[in-house]
Amino acid sequence: MSTILESLVEAGKDGVEIVCADGYLRRVHPILAAYVADYPEQCLVACCLENCCPRCVVLPDERGSPVESLLQNPVNTLRILNEHRRGQELPKFEKDGICAIYKPFWHNLPHCNIFDCFTPDLLHQIHKGIFKDHFVQWCSAIMGTDEVDARFKAMADHPGLRHFKKGISFVSQWTGTEHKEMEKVMMGILAGAVNLKVLTVGHALLDFIFYAQYQLHTSETLNTLQSTLDTFHANKEVFIELECREDFNFPKLHSMIHYVEAIRALGSADGYNSEAPERLHIDFAKEAYRASNRRDYTEQMALWLQRREAMWMRKSFCKWVDYGRTDAFPADVESDDVDDHDDELGDGNNIQVNKDAFTCVDLPPPSCSPSSPTSYTIAKRAPFRNVTVDHLASDFGAVDFNSALTAFLRASFPHSNIFPNNFDTFNLYKQIVITHPSNLYLGSQDITSQIRTTPRIEAKGRKLKSPAHFDLALVIEDLAGYRAEGGLTGLRIAQVRAIFDLPHQFGFLTHPLAYIEWFTPLGRPDTVTSMYTVTRSTRQRRRNAAVVLVTQIARSCHLMGKCGATIDPYASDYPVLSSV
Repeated sequence: MSTILESLVEAGKDGVEIVCADGYLRRVHPILAAYVADYPEQCLVACCLENCCPRCVVLPDERGSPVESLLQNPVNTLRILNEHRRGQELPKFEKDGICAIYKPFWHNLPHCNIFDCFTPDLLHQIHKGIFKDHFVQWCSAIMGTDEVDARFKAMADHPGLRHFKKGISFVSQWTGTEHKEMEKVMMGILAGAVNLKVLTVGHALLDFIFYAQYQLHTSETLNTLQSTLDTFHANKEVFIELECREDFNFPKLHSMIHYVEAIRALGSADGYNSEAPERLHIDFAKEAYRASNRRDYTEQMALWLQRREAMWMRKSFCKWVDYGRTDAFPADVESDDVDDHDDELGDGNNIQVNKDAFTCVDLPPPSCSPSSPTSYTIAKRAPFRNVTVDHLASDFGAVDFNSALTAFLRASFPHSNIFPNNFDTFNLYKQIVITHPSNLYLGSQDITSQIRTTPRIEAKGRKLKSPAHFDLALVIEDLAGYRAEGGLTGLRIAQVRAIFDLPHQFGFLTHPLAYIEWFTPLGRPDTVTSMYTVTRSTRQRRRNAAVVLVTQIARSCHLMGKCGATIDPYASDYPVLSSV
């Protein structure tokens, strides 16, 4: 590392002339400002033992305390190392846990405080560390491993969420993706199974994890991040009371104290996450080693990587030639993840799904709220053709289709006297994808919500059976309130059973329609979990159904089954909402 950073010594002291983006020539003094490393490497670079903090002077048995200690001083560290090398016995050398690395690479770097350079590590400290290795283990000790697995198995399916069909105790290879998927549903797993203090700690910890991943921070988000950490420390003693821990003196918990300060100094933590370089171990090390004959593999790996790089450059050049220097590469459109089937649902015409089979419809902005939908993507040709009303009831669960569509037609075409009956047929879609504007806190890419409406497919030949997917969505019920306040105001949860085109004999509409079944309106969220409790809405002992334009669908929604301390064994085999 000293050899790599050798050029920074002279450049940092005397400066170098660099042509900036505005075309002006300026003298710049480059310095080492950030150092991305996991905890063992941080301790090695900081010349300290692994039971000490590489950033501050906290004592090893006080790392569980929420009190932030003074930062390490590089001048004092170098002085103690220099005196110890000359044979002087210093009590501070042992007390501060300093390692005998007499000439660290940063000793002559100008304007560099190496202890300020250490960045937060979301992967090892948060996702894998405090969440998976500690918090999940504590909750499993309280609830029992079998109960945790049963709750994960009973979790309702939803696009964009991983469903742990066998629980989490059988997962052998954990990655950052699995940790993030667990974090999304962890509050639903804990609700009802643990006491309020554990729920409070879990809520605070998960809020800290999600706020720490923001790509943009303000003073408000940083204050909230600190507030969640304070709540966690104020209630964490419950795990000692439940005999899950003896103390909290471990480094990954202590590292959370430095997050707010590090983000203020160096920027958002996602820019220094070690998840990206960890992924490169697979691309540049593991795959290269597998391509060798395991003998003198270093040279073979280097040659393999050189050839891969040449192929990547050739591929990029060919794309540049095909599409031009300024043209954007065409985006791949998501294909349906459910195959067409030729049972009694229609005329049996299968379609080949590709990017030309989809159309993107831009909608007029329904409100000034950044959370409102702006466009949706749907197939140009409905895959399910000529579906009868009887099949809508039996295969799609749209038991009140005629009455709901009749009510919609009377409101939309009051002068029409043509209403649906059991002899009418409809063309149905498999899914709709709602596109939302990007959230600057989460990234610059647009956010999409997929809503599926596919019936159950029975096993046929070598084709395995597929369960039905009728996803839930937040539907705009009060447009004026939604436009005025945004957020969840004016929205109501509904299960989408069918998305269809209105036959021309009933009238002409620009957008498709959706048959939905309402849930009860959103009330006040739970004071501890901040989650809402809803049930199916009924009218005269039948499900409250309606037909709405797809433009009223704001986004997808995920519901979790509510249960007590022990989940119903039947529910663990049949996830909630999968069979209703």
